[in-house]
Amino acid sequence: MAFTPYNGIFTGGFLTFMVIFFGIISLLSLIWFFLYVEMSERKQWKTGVLISVINVLLIAFEIQLILLKVNVIF
Repeated sequence: MAFTPYNGIFTGGFLTFMVIFFGIISLLSLIWFFLYVEMSERKQWKTGVLISVINVLLIAFEIQLILLKVNVIF
């Protein structure tokens, strides 16, 4: 019986899918933030902070996935 080590869930095609998926979500969240800042008539600081935190977390996760894809993070 052959032994194949487990490489984790973020390998191969699934990792590529996740990079593209979170890239699109990050781009859409940035567009959402800019549209909220520019066009909202009833801006609230709590909503702005919430959108900013969501954007930062999505972009940080996207950067981690990209670094994982190019084998910087093992």
